[in-house]
Amino acid sequence: MEIQYPIDNLIPEIVSDSNMYSGYDYVISHLESKEQRAKYAPDKEPKTEYDFNTPEEYAAYLEQQIYAAKVRDAIIGTLKRQIADGSFRITLKDVKTLRVKDGPKERECQAPKVPKRVGCHCIMVVVEKYTYPSLIHNTGASIKGRGMHWMHHIIEDDIKAVPGLFTHYYKNDISHYYDSISQERMKCVIRQYISDSVLLPILDSFITLLPEGLSKGLRSSQTFGNLFISPVHHKMLSMAERYFISNEDGSVEVRYLYYNYCDDTAIGGNDKKRLWQLRDVYVEEMAKLGLTVKPNEAVRPLTDGLDMVGYVHYPTHTLLRKRTKQNAARKLAKVKSRKRRQKIIGSFKGMACHADCKHLYFKLTHHQMQKFSEMGISYTPANGKEMLPGNVVRLAALQNKTIEVHKFVSGQETGYGKDRYIVSCRDPQTGTWMKFFTSSEEMKQILEKVRDVDGFPFETIIQSEVFDGNKVKYKFT
Repeated sequence: MEIQYPIDNLIPEIVSDSNMYSGYDYVISHLESKEQRAKYAPDKEPKTEYDFNTPEEYAAYLEQQIYAAKVRDAIIGTLKRQIADGSFRITLKDVKTLRVKDGPKERECQAPKVPKRVGCHCIMVVVEKYTYPSLIHNTGASIKGRGMHWMHHIIEDDIKAVPGLFTHYYKNDISHYYDSISQERMKCVIRQYISDSVLLPILDSFITLLPEGLSKGLRSSQTFGNLFISPVHHKMLSMAERYFISNEDGSVEVRYLYYNYCDDTAIGGNDKKRLWQLRDVYVEEMAKLGLTVKPNEAVRPLTDGLDMVGYVHYPTHTLLRKRTKQNAARKLAKVKSRKRRQKIIGSFKGMACHADCKHLYFKLTHHQMQKFSEMGISYTPANGKEMLPGNVVRLAALQNKTIEVHKFVSGQETGYGKDRYIVSCRDPQTGTWMKFFTSSEEMKQILEKVRDVDGFPFETIIQSEVFDGNKVKYKFT
């Protein structure tokens, strides 16, 4: 169904248990320090007494788990109240300013305290759910499933599909993008999408955290940055070169030779004069938003190499960006620790395996690089149990939410007991894979019966039912 803007009444969805708890789990799981993660959340798969040398160690562990659960519930309770009544804010007192190196550049970023980070994340997950469908397909920065490698392969596929149409390109970069965004204009843009009177002041506080421009550390700035220049991308898309692909199901897909990744944009074509005309339109539209294109913009033949998202694309092959190769070579030349060396090699391989870099990889690491798909190797767990994708979530986080149940594994033992089932499920809206444990005899019996009739996957809504005064039972509906 097409979304009608502006959208109102988003607060109930933001403060729902499923959104708050899943958002909390996401933020905590991405904290760098193991001690921090232990402080803010209990283990999803608790340890048992057999994991400790003494009963005292196990008792201390259980006490720490109880404390972490209380911390989590207290933070979520406070955030729910503040977001629901519209008092949630992020101010300069709530952030720590850091100097972060991004390649040759050094940026000043704001890192919010953990509770504020959780609140911002939970809000923006819902905001993005309703605003991101308005973006063009070929934009990829900070959008789930549309990262650097995704954008790289989109460009690579287009070059191979229409080599005669993609012989030249125009490439540019916006000067000081986040710093140059007008806060007042950004507020107006947000109001084109959202009209929730409780939510808007909260979003405004994210926009005005700094005296000028947008913060480079807030989770919200990534979303705002994509929305701010979206109208320009839509206009340029209508003028860009395109081609058509016929799918097996008979549908026709339109592909555009226009690519955006945050403040970087590239336009493909086979006519230099036409590309310069598109450049003039692009620069003019950006100027209307108060943005300036850097002077290093250019129209070049593809044989010179299109440098985008860390890769240099040529008509017949793709290489890594020179800076990426140099950084890897310097780190490998200096590193002494074997463990650190393996980490650097793994990171480098994660980039190199998406390009034509087997010789480079061998030259730097002295290892031959094979594609995993060519090895014919698969993982067989020691206990014979199948490993299910996604993070473990609590059933409470899935309550009243539509999910797809795909499979289950029985006979699991956790700190809460034996013979539990672990169930693999998927959020049909976001495509996120999750799994949850259950000891419910009702759920277990239903899962067995669904398997007997070959009913996987199936769609359901998990609901709770209170019995015996204060006990809660979850069930499929």
